This record gives sequence, C-alpha cells and structure tokens, in this order.
Amino acid sequence: MKPLGSIVRRPAIVLALFAIGMASRAGVPGPRRKSVGIREAGVEMSNGVPRLTINEQPTLPFAFFYNSDIRDWRESGHLQAQVDLARRTGVHIYSMSFRTPRTQPAGIETNWAWCDQYIDAFIELDPKAVFLLRIYAGPNWSWNVWKDIKPDHLVLYADGSRGRVSIASPYFHKPTDEDLARIVRHYEASPYGERILAYEVGGPNIEMFHDLYRVKGPDYSPMNQACFRKWLADKYDSDQALRTAWGDPEETLAAATIPESEPGRFPMHGGNDPVRVFYHIPEEQDWIDFSAYSQEIVADRLIDWARIVKRETQRRKLTLFFYGYTFELPGSFSGHYALQRVLDCEDVDLLGSPYSYVDRDVGGAGSFMCPIDSVVAHGKLWFNEDDTRTFALSERTNKTGLSFHSTGGKTPDETLGILSRNCAALLAHRAGTWWMDLISGGAFDEPALWSMLHRRLPLYQALYREPTPYRPDVAVLVDEESKLYVHDDWDVNSWTLYRMRSSAQQSGTAVGFYTLDDLCADVVPACKVYVFANAFHLSDADIAAIHRRLSRGQATAIWAYAPGYLGPSGPSVRRMRRVLGMDVALQDGVQGSTGVGPLAGLAWATSARVSPRFVVTDAAAETLGRYRSDGSISSARVGRSVFLADMGVTPAVLRCLFEEAGAHIWTRGNEVIHTDGRFLAVHTGHTGKVVVEVPPSLRADPIDALKVQRNGKSELTITASRGDTAWFSLHPVRVARR
Repeated sequence: MKPLGSIVRRPAIVLALFAIGMASRAGVPGPRRKSVGIREAGVEMSNGVPRLTINEQPTLPFAFFYNSDIRDWRESGHLQAQVDLARRTGVHIYSMSFRTPRTQPAGIETNWAWCDQYIDAFIELDPKAVFLLRIYAGPNWSWNVWKDIKPDHLVLYADGSRGRVSIASPYFHKPTDEDLARIVRHYEASPYGERILAYEVGGPNIEMFHDLYRVKGPDYSPMNQACFRKWLADKYDSDQALRTAWGDPEETLAAATIPESEPGRFPMHGGNDPVRVFYHIPEEQDWIDFSAYSQEIVADRLIDWARIVKRETQRRKLTLFFYGYTFELPGSFSGHYALQRVLDCEDVDLLGSPYSYVDRDVGGAGSFMCPIDSVVAHGKLWFNEDDTRTFALSERTNKTGLSFHSTGGKTPDETLGILSRNCAALLAHRAGTWWMDLISGGAFDEPALWSMLHRRLPLYQALYREPTPYRPDVAVLVDEESKLYVHDDWDVNSWTLYRMRSSAQQSGTAVGFYTLDDLCADVVPACKVYVFANAFHLSDADIAAIHRRLSRGQATAIWAYAPGYLGPSGPSVRRMRRVLGMDVALQDGVQGSTGVGPLAGLAWATSARVSPRFVVTDAAAETLGRYRSDGSISSARVGRSVFLADMGVTPAVLRCLFEEAGAHIWTRGNEVIHTDGRFLAVHTGHTGKVVVEVPPSLRADPIDALKVQRNGKSELTITASRGDTAWFSLHPVRVARR
C-alpha cells in the first residue's frame, strides 16, 4: 500500500462522475436557487444491475452523511472539509439527520426555517448538492399534544419501564402518516424539491426495531397487545383454532396476550447450557405467532410510508428505509424478518443498513446485514452505511459516547484497506454506500481516503456503462420464517448466520446471499453450491420446490443443522430424512466435530450441549465428521447432498466442500475475496505472502502498487501487510485453436 504521505499531498482531482440533470447551469447566487433540477429519480434494472438514475441518467450510488444531531455540528470545520473532499471526488449526494420540530411555544406548525438550515449548510459548500433526506416524522417533544400522550401508547417492558411511542399506537400511526405527507408535500413544492433524490423514513427508531428489545424483551403496552389480538383474529378464525394451535383449552382470541418470557432470558445472551434451539410446539406457539406479528407490523408501517412518499411526489422521487437485517439481528421478534414482503412492494426503491458490526475489523468480511443478492434480484438498490471508525477518529478525543468496538482501522493503512475491501463488496454485489461521519468528528476528513475512492470509481463507471449480473459459484440461503421458530436468542444466530456468512466469504470463492423464498421461486441464479444456512422450517411445497431446483443442475446442497425438522405438523426427524436423502436420528448431546475422509484434519463448531442434536445413521452415507464428545457421525454425504449437523462451520470446511463441488478457489488463507469476473479484490488480515490461483481462462493484472509476483500463468503471489486489499482487473484469455 502506498505510504500515507504520498497520497495526502497529491493535488485533488476533480472527476466528472455524476450526470445530475442540469447541474451548474450558471452562477449560484444563493442556496435556494434551483440549480440541479431533479425532475425524476429512479432505480433502473439493467441486466441484473439496479442502477440509480437522475433524470433517466445513470448516477453512481455514492453519498456522504454528516450527523447534524451532534451539538455544534457546523462549527468544527469538519463539514466544510469533508464536503469539499466529496465534491472534488465527484460525490454530490448528501444525507443528514433531518429533524422537523414544531415552533415553540405553540407546538403546532413545523419550524421550516429550522429544517432548511440543514439543506442550506450543504448547498453553500457544494452548489451541485442533492439529498437523501433522513426524516423522523411523527410526534415528538415539540408537538403541543406530546404532553397529553397516555402511558398506554408508550412501549412497556416486562420490568415496568417505558420507552418511546409504540409502533402499534394509533397516536403514532395516523399522526406520523399525516406529518410525513405534510413534510414531503412542503418540500416538493419548495425550491429545495429539485434537490431531493429520496426520502428516508423510519420510526419510532429510524432502524425499524424498538431500541431495547435485545435488553428488555417485547413491548407489552396495551396498544401492542390490542394489535397482536387483532392479528391473531385474522390468522385464527375461532377460539377453538387458537386453542388447538397454542395447546391451551382455555385460551380465547379476546384474552390472548403477548407471551411472558422465562426468567433470565433478557438481556439476550449466549452460553446457555444446554442451548435449547427451538420453541416447543404447541406450548410456545404463542411466541412463534408473536414473532410473526412483530415482523408484519414493522413491514406494513414501512410500506405505508413508501406509498405516502410515492403519492406526494407523483412517483418522481425515491423511498429509502433501513430494513432487512436478516443475518444481523438476534431474537425471533426483531421486526426485520419480513424482507420478502418489502421486496414485493413496488413503492420501495432503496434499502440500507450499516455494514455488519460482527466482522468489520481488519481481515474480516465486512458483511452485508441483508441477503444482498436477493435485494438486488428484486430490483432494489441497497446502500451500506459505512460508519467505519477510521484512524482519523480517536477514542481519546471522542466525547459522544461512540462505541469503538470493532473500530475498523487504528492506522491509516488499516483504514484504507478496510474501506477498499468495502468498496469491493459494493462493486461485486451491485450496491451503493454513504460514508458516514457518525459523530461529526472528521471520520473522513482525510484526502487519502477520498483518493482511494477516486481510484476505484472507474470500475463502477464501467459496470454502469455495461451492466452485467453477479453470478457467484456459491449461494448462501437464509430463511426468514425459520428465524421465528428459534428460541435461543444469541448463540444459534451467531453460529448459523454470523459464522456461516463470514466463513463463506473467507472460503476463497465467490459467494452470493439470497433468501430461501427466492430459491423456491427460481429467482436465485444457477450456482455450483447451495448452502442452506437455517432451513429449519419447511413446508411440503418448500421441500418439493427445493428438490426440483436441485435436480435441474448438478449442484451440491450443503444442509446445516436441522433442515426441514420443523413443518406444519411440528418437529419431525422423518421430514429431515426427506430433505436430506439420508437417515438421521435425534440424539441430544454436545456438538463440535472432527473431520473424516475429505475433511480429515479439520475441526469445527463450539463444543456446547444443544437440544436437539442430530446424528447420521445411514450406513450408505459417506462419513465426513464425528462428534468429538462421543464419536457419533455428525456429518455425511449422499451423492450431492451434504449434511453438517453442527452449528458453526469454518472457512476451511466450506473451502474443501466448495472445491469438491466445482467452485473455483482463489485463495486458501482465509482471505476475503470479491470478484465478478471483471475484477478481483483480495483482503488479508495477516502480513506475508498471499497466493492467488487464477482460472486458466483469465488473466489478472494488478491495479494497485502492491508487490505481485507471477508464478506461471495461473498463480500470483502478493506480498501483503496486515489489512491490505489488493485489486486486479480480470481479462479473458484467448485459447489458441489447434
């Protein structure tokens, strides 16, 4: 990697990157002048790539967020410095916390002058500025009616404490809808309207889950209880149907309540002994129902807001929401497991989240929280919020309480390597980003960072000029419905989704992330390997659709833990046999395995007592692993069906199975690789030699100035430092005819 000084002192290069309508038509005498002219914004699906468009012109999805909620956010000089760096790099899309308080003391009319200051601050620094407005619509302290809010409308936790307004409250719902419509209508009719690209809406928490659910559990407020009962009445047509489902002969639709948790469940935590994986059916069907309800109420609010924005803008502007944290959030009732419902809504254009906090450090995958490739397949554009704690921030000088857990980059080189890795993920998976100065402390107030982005942008431009879909060798499939049945809040999600996601990306091959629903609907492209990360609950129709899909190609299926164990009639090992094509049995005990045969010498999964635990009993199956605790067969293969009964697989295990299934392995040292056939990026967490194996059909040419040695036609050796991300352009090799 180049020394920092050699980058910082380079003259800034202005890159004409964005085709933003009528930008820079003349002088810009004042911030409110209509100088940009966004007549229409859209997301255009072009050959598998959802391209952001402004006035029908493709526009690269890069933005900068500056947190205007921080005290004295305009005074530090960081806003001016970072907007100047963004502008010089060609980035003119901005976002901020866009608060809309009401004038005091009356608390009736919106204080538009207060709102305008946010937009004006950016326009004064960049006349081409356009905006993703992050709106916190609905009742807040500045409303005259706030003092009259009844406690029943506030989130109520089991310990008696209260939180924000409940998302189930009509006091929140109707006023928020009306306030959102008023805000959008006002700005679309104002001179600022031609600068607004999208409206980002959320609430009561902008990230669409209530703040303390992981700490204190569900919302037991009367409003949420009433909404849950209504949901139950829609699902069950009679008291008898509810009684049968819940296994309670005295339950009624009128009296049903949100279930109480067992002592010690919250705060959510790991390390339970044993780990009870699933809710008991029918005794805990109430938890499963409450979990399903919790997803739907959040998704439905989001969809309502999308429709309001589309209506008030005559469909000329975009909608943006934080949603789809399917891999990231623990617990069965987070509210984020109705992504398929959201993807099916034509009024939703953009989705986003921070990139994963689990594996963002040097050498980590820097994962998407969502099944990113399903989002893209449905024509939605995903934005990663990149709030990396860069080397420009300091724990010592931070006065905001910002967590530096998973800091991201303690040194300039580490920060550059992480941001470069993140850019590679965006390019491969056809996504966008905003760099976020979360504490307005100058996180991106360093020319070196923007210089790195400048060097990457030509690859994005090439993709937008000639869009091609992402076609990975491996598809990791996540099932939203199965998450509703998981009783253990922490370890199971960590083992089955966190680790699977990270391990797959450190296996050395190209990986995509999709929903199981999309596989059943034939949305997922043909891959060499399908990994069923958490396909615990499968209907008969699901099993048939999966088997049809697998039978069409010579793909390998890797099944994790308990595929099909749960179904319409409850738990069944027999259903697992149907799914796997091999005999298995239930035998509770300690998980954690040692490899056999092709996996000899490998070990995986944390040693922990789990219930249920499964063993392979099929004499015809090829043994791949045995439990360390008792020698029972934990992993096996029949044909192209591979079963791993443990939770918590490693990169080495996946690498071996992927390679046997025909996936190309680019590196073997747990590096993170991203490639789409046009480029290759390799991110390493260690110092030393990294060997890259290039397919014979391709030639890899280094883009960066890292030391690269060619070891013949199909192998390269990178001399890397910890945190480096090496980039290569890939070119087809012409094979001479004989």
